[in-house]
Amino acid sequence: MVAGLIFAFVGGAYAANPSMLGGLSLGGNYTPVTRYYTLNIEGVNISQGTNAVWHAWTYNGTVPGPTLHAEIGDKIIVKVNNHLNLIISFHTHLVDYNFTSDGSQANVIAGMGAGAMIPPGQSYTYYFNATYAGAFLYHDHSSDQYPISYHMAQGLYGIFMVDDPKHPPPKLAHEWTVAMAEMGPQVTGTGYAPYIMDGLGFPGGEPALVNLFDAQGLPGVVSQFNKTLLAFEAHVGDIVRFDVFNPGALGVTHTFHLHDSELIDEYGDVGVPYNDANIPLDPGVTAVALVTLTQPGVFLFHCHVVPHADAGMIGVLVVLPKASSTTTTQSSSANTTSTSSSSVISFTSLTSSVSTSPKTTSISILANSGNNASSKGYSPDVVHVVVGVNNTVMWTNNDDTVHTVTSSTAGLFDSGYLIAGQSWTYTFQTPGTYQYHCSIHPWMTGTVIVTAGA
Repeated sequence: MVAGLIFAFVGGAYAANPSMLGGLSLGGNYTPVTRYYTLNIEGVNISQGTNAVWHAWTYNGTVPGPTLHAEIGDKIIVKVNNHLNLIISFHTHLVDYNFTSDGSQANVIAGMGAGAMIPPGQSYTYYFNATYAGAFLYHDHSSDQYPISYHMAQGLYGIFMVDDPKHPPPKLAHEWTVAMAEMGPQVTGTGYAPYIMDGLGFPGGEPALVNLFDAQGLPGVVSQFNKTLLAFEAHVGDIVRFDVFNPGALGVTHTFHLHDSELIDEYGDVGVPYNDANIPLDPGVTAVALVTLTQPGVFLFHCHVVPHADAGMIGVLVVLPKASSTTTTQSSSANTTSTSSSSVISFTSLTSSVSTSPKTTSISILANSGNNASSKGYSPDVVHVVVGVNNTVMWTNNDDTVHTVTSSTAGLFDSGYLIAGQSWTYTFQTPGTYQYHCSIHPWMTGTVIVTAGA
């Protein structure tokens, strides 16, 4: 009887709102599309300093999982493959989706979409609608063997970014996702940071950073970029977007503070700076901020629950002079924008080592490759990557027809259908040679050669 009541309730909700299974139509110049994503749930060992390893659970090999993008009105199809030995799911904070894509214990209880709680070695496809703009969490909702909080703390979280095509963001030089969280339970060794951003933590916070500089100079600091110290790079004049969130796995409040930067709210009080240049992030809260970079420098960002920063939740944004600027003698005027030769030397040494996170190697799916049986279609068709350096690979479809990126080893990775202009990323963690092809146009082939990091 209970199951019948649940079924009747859900069925009635669908009858009242049939768009739960369909897309939305919008006026204006934007034509909604169907976006396809593939996520592989897999374990990854992430080094935490020199003496600890986090045995993380991930979507596509990274913490957080890849940021998924859509525009209002789009349909979103996400295929999730579970390579762990636990039941895992994919639950989002999007709205207006069919109940069978809920990815929670309720699917099992109701007997509708029970496969959304994915058993080990199996897959499930979820269907969503992008109904309004914002940043929306996705995370594992399973409690197999461990509580949901344990599953999430192990790294199974990420965000959807939904933009409004009628009110697009300004032209962005960079868009970065920063997940402010706590180290998952399955970590071995000592000296790791309990509080992390994007899976990284710098034990001891800013005091330890100064100690490292005193001992090893600038090269010592740079050597930790995107190893223990989250680091981003941009230039003066760039507009960048920070998509920040607190997955809330352990119920801890964090905040995001970036030095000397006006953080402009994009989705809450639109266009209004966050008070005190500080974004409060209660558990389960997301936020999006636009920042216009005005001067060169090395700017700290960190949690302003200061004990969290002291325990590792710090990062740096390296802002370089405009690429076209020339070296001049520094003026005594407080308003000057010129730079001294010494500062340029420092920034040059920084930019030679810093990179955005995750580190990405780009491959183009060539125009007209779907009609040219003599073309391998992927450019470059052979790439060499190094674990921990540039082992996240992004394919972008620059053709006007649909393609895939499909591993020649069955089940290893598969992009699903990539429409024109769509990109897909995969992070390679294990050294080896990986061959792939387009499942629609089999003459299109490529190879990724992965070697171990230093």
